[in-house]
Amino acid sequence: MLAALSLTVVWALLMARRDTQEMHRGWTVWLFLLRLGAIATLFVVALNPHIRTQRNSYRPSQVAILVDTSISMRQPADDVRPGSAVVERAQVVRKFLENSPLVATLRKDHAVDVLTFDSDLRGPVTRFPWNGARDANTPEVPEATPAWEEWLRPVNNATALGDALDKLLAGQRGHTLSGVVVFSDGASNVGRSPDTAVARAKQSGVKLITVGTGGTLAPIDLAIAKVVAPTDVAKGDAFELIAWIQGRGAINQNVTVDLLQKGAQDASPMVVESQTILLVDGAGAQEVPFSRTMTEAGAFEYTFRVQGPADLLESRNDNNTDACTVNVFDRPTRVLVIAGGPMRDYIFAKNLLYRHKSIDVDVWLQTGRVGISQESDNLLFKFPEKREDLFSYDAVLAFDVDWKQVTPEQQQWLDDWVSGEGGGIVFIAGDVHTFELAREDEAMARVRTLCPVLIDDATVSSTVRDSAKQDFPVALTQEGQAAEFLKLDDDGVAESIWSRFGGFYRTQATRGRRGGVTVYAEFTDPLARGIDGPPPLIAGQRFGQGNSFFLGSPEFWRLRALSEEAYDRFWIKLVRKLAEGRSKRGLQRGMFVLDSREFDLGQTIPVRVRVLNEQFQPLVSGSFPVDIYDAQGRPLTPGLVLQQDRFRPAEYTGEFRADQPGRYRLEMEVPGLTERVREDLQIRLPEREFAELTQNVKTLSSLAEATEGRYFSLIDSNEGFQNLSGEIPKLLPNKGERIVVDQRIDETWDKGWVMGLLVGLLAVEWLTRKLLKLA
Repeated sequence: MLAALSLTVVWALLMARRDTQEMHRGWTVWLFLLRLGAIATLFVVALNPHIRTQRNSYRPSQVAILVDTSISMRQPADDVRPGSAVVERAQVVRKFLENSPLVATLRKDHAVDVLTFDSDLRGPVTRFPWNGARDANTPEVPEATPAWEEWLRPVNNATALGDALDKLLAGQRGHTLSGVVVFSDGASNVGRSPDTAVARAKQSGVKLITVGTGGTLAPIDLAIAKVVAPTDVAKGDAFELIAWIQGRGAINQNVTVDLLQKGAQDASPMVVESQTILLVDGAGAQEVPFSRTMTEAGAFEYTFRVQGPADLLESRNDNNTDACTVNVFDRPTRVLVIAGGPMRDYIFAKNLLYRHKSIDVDVWLQTGRVGISQESDNLLFKFPEKREDLFSYDAVLAFDVDWKQVTPEQQQWLDDWVSGEGGGIVFIAGDVHTFELAREDEAMARVRTLCPVLIDDATVSSTVRDSAKQDFPVALTQEGQAAEFLKLDDDGVAESIWSRFGGFYRTQATRGRRGGVTVYAEFTDPLARGIDGPPPLIAGQRFGQGNSFFLGSPEFWRLRALSEEAYDRFWIKLVRKLAEGRSKRGLQRGMFVLDSREFDLGQTIPVRVRVLNEQFQPLVSGSFPVDIYDAQGRPLTPGLVLQQDRFRPAEYTGEFRADQPGRYRLEMEVPGLTERVREDLQIRLPEREFAELTQNVKTLSSLAEATEGRYFSLIDSNEGFQNLSGEIPKLLPNKGERIVVDQRIDETWDKGWVMGLLVGLLAVEWLTRKLLKLA
């Protein structure tokens, strides 16, 4: 670099002498000095002179407190003993961290981070700085009270202990993490095993100190695992309520299951039926059915209660009861019967439904003319001409209907009525018109979509109608055997009737079944099998909020030969099945559309409502409020405000999270209705989190031992808290380290005056040359 600089200086001198050889030597020196100044300035810039400042700093040692906030921490913190109060594991951990000097002691040598985990690692939820970092001259600022209750509330239904530990360790920078103090019951039901985290901790020299909570003796627990009950039934109809009872621990003894009933006018529930069952440990949940027939209308709350002997000591009793609400309505079910002609099933079914006291029947016989007489409440001669008139029905029975007499607009009403308003329709195959649904006719496109099966382009006769001389029995599928509407005998077993029934001679040929269709019964003629198996005799599907069914034979009247009572029950139960989404008369303009009525505690619950105005058009509003009441009947504040769905203007969506088990109630007020729309939800403790009721001491001990840490048992007492607060800090060495911190680099040449000097030298040289006429 010096050589280059010397050459540049010599070159500048030679150039100055050459340019001024005919002038005074003073100009030569002047031009050379100007050029030399510019070269010197550039040379200094090239050297990049700067001043670097550094300082020594102290990086404090760190300790992480990792707390389990999964739902399993709601279980008892210790073995249940006579006369002792049951305290949740999460409560004991919160009490310890809130009242013990552990955090304060740790802060003398470490900065303390508090993190939580369930299905994933969360936090730090808070950070307690190292006490040594405070400047003695800085006035002490009071710290905010830690929100332990909010931070440590169990909310999630899964535990990923291994993943949480590994994620915490992988996220640490440097080597100042002294240890992790884990508060947990040792459960881990999702994610990887803790082995990966243990290996990472050993590699980093981090101690894992585990503090276990929860009993170690196998507890005894009676529980109502599940309740099955209808939401709505007609007054006078029999219905069944089923409780599934589960026992854990050495039970093997008789327990009593009570059914309590409470009506709107009752001050308190009363026992209406009891059963005693032998609950065997390890045998799984046992089914306990109750049958009821209500003679009064209204909403009835049913509570199931399981009780063991007086000397049976359970680990928890919050799962010994469960409740549901059954709405008994006394309004008649409105049925529209449409028939393409007076086929036998139309005649028999229409007459028996008309005679039923809780069913109103309107009839449209498409071949009928003014002046005919049909047993019905209203005799029609055309399809309902107003949308509101159609929407007033609960079910439609379509006997071999000529759909060409129903306009495309009316077919769209029918689609909306089923999908959006919970209506139910059944297609009964016949000889004359059913096959027309196989044709790609745009005039019947909406009806074809409603039908659960793909009709083949042939008349009713998978066996030719005129030559069918043999009947074939009905084969119930597994779903058919379980279907309530196919249980036509008093014993409640579907097979008892259908196995004695001779069967049908013919059925409608089909090309396939739509996705999501449930087949309940099949035709057994081997010659009738198609590419998708035997033709369906009875099939159904959920279509939006409603039901769509298909009966593949016009010969269901043959059931009367076996039992007229069974035939009557079939049609009445089928109508109830079709109308199950329409049982709340007057409330069809507002309904809750829920994915389920049972959710796990901690699960985010999506809520969707459908609201229509008095003309059954979408109620347009930017938002819609819903009131939520928890298991104790207290309203959640603030209430849930649903937002309008951009693609479904009649629907509003939102979500909330339930923080305690039990029955929640959702209510909303629809403009123009005097009665509020209500829906109940059951919030259950997640089975996965309660599969293991004892503390997993083995897992917690192995974590500590593998990393030179130590396992402690959390004892709910002042003495226990003090001992633990003194022992844990002794195991965690101070791993703080002094480090050199680079400060800013001050580049001394990067100044405005340097640039000004360089530009000035060059400008003066240029001006001089200009005046001397050298430029």
